[in-house]
Amino acid sequence: MATTTIAALASEPDPISESEEAPTTPLDRQLVIVAGKGGVGRSTVAAAIAIDAATAGARVLAVDVVSDGGLAAALGPLSSRFDSASGGAIEVLELSTEEALREYIDIYLRMPISPTRIGPIAGIFDYVAAAAPGVREILTIGKIAYEVREDNWDLVVVDGPATGHCVELLAAADNLSDLIGIGPLVEQTKWVAAILRDRAQTAAVVVTQAEELPVSETVMLLERLLTETEVDIAGIVVNKVPLRVDAMGRQALADLVESAAASGDALALASHVALSSSDTATEQLERIDELECVTAIVELSADPVADMRRALEPWQPEERGR
Repeated sequence: MATTTIAALASEPDPISESEEAPTTPLDRQLVIVAGKGGVGRSTVAAAIAIDAATAGARVLAVDVVSDGGLAAALGPLSSRFDSASGGAIEVLELSTEEALREYIDIYLRMPISPTRIGPIAGIFDYVAAAAPGVREILTIGKIAYEVREDNWDLVVVDGPATGHCVELLAAADNLSDLIGIGPLVEQTKWVAAILRDRAQTAAVVVTQAEELPVSETVMLLERLLTETEVDIAGIVVNKVPLRVDAMGRQALADLVESAAASGDALALASHVALSSSDTATEQLERIDELECVTAIVELSADPVADMRRALEPWQPEERGR
């Protein structure tokens, strides 16, 4: 497969027409962006989506925009990223803003820059990016959209940045267009915005946990995605959900807490933790249910990627690959 450049905005795009075909399943898209609070399991979700698609025969580009190695670790050894039976494969791309800037200058502005000289330019770029919201993000989302536009992959799955930064990434094309108004850069970002707003092609998957703070951040994230971007929301993944007990089990735990508390027994502490964890998870799942989004619940387990794949199986399209 030919290598593509990271300077996504450097080439003139062909006209893009938005598809009117509705997705048949939540993950029946070419571009899936995984969003959510830090630590909730975004990399695990992105890895599970990528592995399932590759197993079905798809060529998958798994993009880590944080470049912290989390996605590569979740995907496992390089040898496991190829499915000899189906022909599917996964390639990992860790995006660097500095590298994106270097290639953009090299290709779009026709100014070759050596790696040793990019540092001072990147410093100047930081000032520009601080003054113009969306400039930094457009390099990243531009590269991602470029891969989708060029049809190099059956699926591009993105392990996105945490909550607010992910919204800024997805809103960058529209924000930059509003800021600059007219000009060649604005014209080039139009096709990026068109790909992101095409619900048959692009969607976000929001990851959370059944705890108060992650769910509260999820509510805010969904609101921002709906008001500040035009990206479709495929659904919510509730990760690491602890065991929930029924009414009889709850009473049994409460009795253990009461009977063992006086002696400071470790059983009392364990029962209290289990009861509290169950009550919190039940309460937060009810909050999530009120959001009226397609939801997948992934239980707390020793093999998170495998369980994530099982939980997301109903979300997968029937066919992948070419």
